Amino acid sequence: MAIHAQALVAEMAEARRSPIAAYLESLRNRVAARRLAKRYGSAKIREILSALGEIEGFPPAQILWNANHGDVPLHCFFRSRIEPVFRIVHLDIQPMQVWVSVEYGPAHPKRIIRENIRLQRNASLELELANRITRKEKVGDSTG
Repeated sequence: MAIHAQALVAEMAEARRSPIAAYLESLRNRVAARRLAKRYGSAKIREILSALGEIEGFPPAQILWNANHGDVPLHCFFRSRIEPVFRIVHLDIQPMQVWVSVEYGPAHPKRIIRENIRLQRNASLELELANRITRKEKVGDSTG
């Protein structure tokens, strides 16, 4: 918890140094969260974010570790442009499995990492990792 608290304090200090950038980032994150919640429902989005946060070695887990707590606003788990970036690019929800494409990492477009993740329901009907494909994005890359 102390590590998360230190990260929050550092973010608050950065937001105080550049309040306009922090405000715009907040607006972008709220729009992203609202759009997903409107389309799929906030409970499903929280379930997916929580399952992503439990993936071993998944870097955005530091942001998503408490996604299943309903008292934390949904927009807090998205980071559009301020590092570390975390965005859901594509989402396909089926009854027993979910395909989600996420982007995360540095804000620089050449260094962003994109993962296609398939989550599948286990015997307890909880989402867990079934498949994970990672690739680095490159600007102007025509393969892909």
